[in-house]
Amino acid sequence: MQRLIAALVVMASTVVGGVVQVDEAAQASGVGPAFVVHKLSDTLYAIGEPDYYQKNYSYLLVGSEKALMFDAGANQAADITKVVETITKKPLSVLPSHLHFDHLGGLHNFSSIYLADLPAIRRFKQSDGLYHVPEAVYLGNFDHMTLKPFRVERLIKPNEVIDLGGLKVRLLSTPGHTQDEVALLDETHNVLLSGDHLYPSWLLAGNLADYTTSVAATLELINPDTRIYGAHADEDASRVPAMSYADVQQIHEKLVAIQAGRATGKSFSDPELIRSSKLFEVQKGISILTDITFTDGRGYGY
Repeated sequence: MQRLIAALVVMASTVVGGVVQVDEAAQASGVGPAFVVHKLSDTLYAIGEPDYYQKNYSYLLVGSEKALMFDAGANQAADITKVVETITKKPLSVLPSHLHFDHLGGLHNFSSIYLADLPAIRRFKQSDGLYHVPEAVYLGNFDHMTLKPFRVERLIKPNEVIDLGGLKVRLLSTPGHTQDEVALLDETHNVLLSGDHLYPSWLLAGNLADYTTSVAATLELINPDTRIYGAHADEDASRVPAMSYADVQQIHEKLVAIQAGRATGKSFSDPELIRSSKLFEVQKGISILTDITFTDGRGYGY
């Protein structure tokens, strides 16, 4: 019931200074918004989920002909596409940054789904033409989520450009968090949408060698002026999770040090998701987690 009310709150919100604000009456009810929208530019919007425990952010790209969501949101009940409709009426598709539950909660609301054209993803297509992703991959048990088989309209190859009409973004394969992790690079506006590859909080390493290689490759493609937006906020969920080039450099340096055995980690756990792990602090607010065991006893990695 609370999630349903939260969905209605979104529709009753107003925009102030580029950010969707909740009506005072809604705030007084004690129910926060399911989604909060930050306008970053005329072509880019960040849609946050401030009441969700992982503080997810998804991104809406709006071209002259089409719109694209990067991630589908974590909320299974509130419909993120209704938020998009308040911003644009252009034909809408969604591209998940990777196949984890907290990026797929709203996938069922989209009629047009794109996926990265990677071996780790193609293996899920079955004879019925649908993609059947096992729970062991999307980890839905954490949110009591079942991902039904779905149809994919388009597979996007690594380095392929998605043209939305006057707005082009390049798909980058960035394995390390997962095998299928991808990012989107808008070279014209010098913006990187980095998903779970890079964000200012705990970075979960599924494969340390791949992660190190991917971050090094990312540094070759961006520059000190690149605006980098990730998929999870830090402690302040009201702020869009932005990072700097220097942040990425420090993350890469720490990854190299961890691989070389020169970094000292400490034990870390989180009651909502992580039973045990080793945490390597990069800087205040940004850490790398390795040797992860989830609260349900499953180890994390590939």
